Amino acid sequence: MMQRNFLTPIFALALAGAVHAAELGEIAPRSYIGQPLAVDIDLVSLTPEEASGLQVRLAAPDVYRGANTVMNPALGSVRMQVERRGGKPVLHVTTTRAVEAEYLHLYVALGVPGKQEVRLATVWLQPDPNPAPPPAPAAPVAPPVPLASAMTPAQAEQITAQA
Repeated sequence: MMQRNFLTPIFALALAGAVHAAELGEIAPRSYIGQPLAVDIDLVSLTPEEASGLQVRLAAPDVYRGANTVMNPALGSVRMQVERRGGKPVLHVTTTRAVEAEYLHLYVALGVPGKQEVRLATVWLQPDPNPAPPPAPAAPVAPPVPLASAMTPAQAEQITAQA
């Protein structure tokens, strides 16, 4: 009886590991507030079988609604790709639109044949330490100066008389 109670938690832990797909690890932003998003997210707990068939995409808008979270507009142009860096799998995420916020919630759908799960990564962004210089102020425009007439009064009279 005692042996059965001991094995039950071990069996449950083994099943829990088999059910879960990859986990999201360290988040490394490569962009700043006001720039298109560029971020690398470590993929951990990924088996070799999962690594070969891992599919990643932005989670459906329903996931954001269910979490009572607004999807950042920049995510409308998101691109996700699994890469290997230093022998480790990394999720590289980019957008073409700038992120105008200090953070964004990124719900990622990770899938392998037979299972799919959604993971959350909150990406914190910093202000750009080297912002582009503000545009130079326009030179003040001088008020128009009335032009002196190049005609003599006699010429003006002559033109008026001809009309």
